Amino acid sequence: MRVSAYVIHTRPFQDGKILVDLLTLEQGLLRGVWRLPKKEARVIPGPFLCFEVECTGRGELKTIKSMESVQAGFYLEGMPLYAGLYIHEIVERLLPLNLPLPAIYELYQWLISSLHGGVSIAPILRRFEVGLFAELGVAINMASTSRGEALSGKQLYQFHQKFGLRPYYGEQPKQVPLLYVEGQVALDYNAGAWTNKQVLGLAKELHRSWLDGLLNGKPVSARRLLPKHVFQGERLNGVPIFRALP
Repeated sequence: MRVSAYVIHTRPFQDGKILVDLLTLEQGLLRGVWRLPKKEARVIPGPFLCFEVECTGRGELKTIKSMESVQAGFYLEGMPLYAGLYIHEIVERLLPLNLPLPAIYELYQWLISSLHGGVSIAPILRRFEVGLFAELGVAINMASTSRGEALSGKQLYQFHQKFGLRPYYGEQPKQVPLLYVEGQVALDYNAGAWTNKQVLGLAKELHRSWLDGLLNGKPVSARRLLPKHVFQGERLNGVPIFRALP
């Protein structure tokens, strides 16, 4: 089997061998064993570089027969590098093995190209996360209430991890919501308005908690490399509020 792949993670396996996690176009996340050539024993396939990989095996763990780069690598440093490592970690931890997800592969290619191109990092990370959630069937619904009702732009809603959006009329919620958001901001988020400051703030707060839920509270190590997240905006009873800017 030949696949187009990016190296997501490597780690030692046995003497002269490493385990390689690959994001592939044809098979999604694929895990294989790669024997390092003796004359290049310390050269490990690097990230952000597209490979043509030949592998064999019927089980979850494949044997990698060959890896050949098919394009010039993207050499990232500083914040773009840290963002790439963050994406690698959540991809490795969230994607099931051997499930073809070509949309995620294409989204990853776009992300790496964007990071290399020097564009603003926060919007493309949030866009990638949205696509990842959608492809995994765990998308965040910001288009309607938990009952399927259309949103009103001026109405304030409470968002719960389990239930989604519910109108808020000033009552004391039985359960503390994750956040409060005006209908227009939620609709802008749903439309992908990533240049909107409030939408980006909402997405950062929302996605962080959403990921924590998907990972059962286990920390994302690469977050330590990114700027520390501290919400500085308006709060209601300690809970962040996101309103449309005047």
